[in-house]
Amino acid sequence: MTAGPAAEALARHRIANLLHTYVEIADRKDVDAAVELLGTARIVFPADASDEPAAARRLFGRLWSSPVRHRHDVSTLVVVAGEEPGTWTARAHYTRWVLDPAPVLHTLGEYTLVVAADWRALALTVTRTWTAAP
Repeated sequence: MTAGPAAEALARHRIANLLHTYVEIADRKDVDAAVELLGTARIVFPADASDEPAAARRLFGRLWSSPVRHRHDVSTLVVVAGEEPGTWTARAHYTRWVLDPAPVLHTLGEYTLVVAADWRALALTVTRTWTAAP
């Protein structure tokens, strides 16, 4: 992938949109949409992982099984040319607020997203730096 100011700006825009689409899906707890967006990507959470649609469906189904609403906010997005030719790697911080009923900060973490030149997500790694005590 040719890196340069125009390519980097396009990658940042497209990847920001992809990441915010995922966060919107997570906030809706829409398992079908998550599988459509990320089902073939390598997905890694602290307690689970998947790399094919059926496993992604189980992962997101477990992850979003609670009826309590939540909201994610994303910040500090950095996009760089990926280690593999033809890829981009993005890193961002996220906060997860539990809405029960008032917002309470629940999680601080990081997303690492690897994207192909055709803007498909190849990998999403979610880490948690801090999670509120139960």
